[in-house]
Amino acid sequence: MTKPPSPALVELIGIGLISAGCIAAGVGGGYWIGATTGAGDVVTFAGLGIGMVAAVAATYYKLKKFL
Repeated sequence: MTKPPSPALVELIGIGLISAGCIAAGVGGGYWIGATTGAGDVVTFAGLGIGMVAAVAATYYKLKKFL
């Protein structure tokens, strides 16, 4: 059985940036919606959850070829 290739440093940095971007977009969008609609911090935390799910999905998608 052949061993799958390991990811390069540039790919790992890219995964980190994508994850950070997903979480930041989720929190920022949630904060903006909460401030606009007056819903408060609940929407910010919902945005955080959505951003985290998106970050996990993006990380899995990028690392799938190395698994």
